[in-house]
Amino acid sequence: MFGTLVAFMVANPAASHAITATLETAGMAAAMIALRGPRPEATAALLVSTYYYGREAGQREHDIKHAGWDAVQAHLGAEFLYGWSLPNLEQWVAPTCAAWAAAALIALIRSRTMSRVAATPKRGRS
Repeated sequence: MFGTLVAFMVANPAASHAITATLETAGMAAAMIALRGPRPEATAALLVSTYYYGREAGQREHDIKHAGWDAVQAHLGAEFLYGWSLPNLEQWVAPTCAAWAAAALIALIRSRTMSRVAATPKRGRS
């Protein structure tokens, strides 16, 4: 079973990034909710998306430098998606979409939970 999962993740990097981004977003949002951070779902999704963007941009910058560009040109090229192939874009866009979908689901669940708590009549002294 574990071997099948690893084989799937190696064969489908965009899908495996999306799965791990969902888990990373949920974990980070849970930690931020516990710490009472502002907008924990959105902040978690933004951080996860930034991580995957930086991961892909860093690889492209490295490739561009080895192609003979100087450091500044390579950095700017990678930042503005120069030299990115479709798989590179997929490996950034898939986890970004998954992270924001996870954040939206967490926000929806939290808002419904809060509305139920607010609608519950309070018992005690009147």
